[in-house]
Amino acid sequence: MVIILKKFALILSIFLLISLNFNTVSAVAETKTFSEGIYTINDLNLLANVPYRVQNVSGGKAFITVLNGDLVLEQSIRFEPSSLQYLLNPMQYNYKIVIIGTGQLSFS
Repeated sequence: MVIILKKFALILSIFLLISLNFNTVSAVAETKTFSEGIYTINDLNLLANVPYRVQNVSGGKAFITVLNGDLVLEQSIRFEPSSLQYLLNPMQYNYKIVIIGTGQLSFS
């Protein structure tokens, strides 16, 4: 009887070890990169009311301006080459995003 319990415990332990190792999930945010232009939230495939992190991932300088539906300035950021990440305020679908310069801005 003791041998059967030991075998059962061993088999159960091995089964749990194997099943827990197969259920690993890695979550990675999708990164989107854009260059100079005038965009809407739909053009950039971004969601409204979500704060995005923006970073210049290239060697050029860039400047981003966010305008609301009434073309009033909401936010602007100047990016040096290979800059840190900056947080954009949540935007609405009628906002315009203007990117100027030779940099490549990455949204995540």
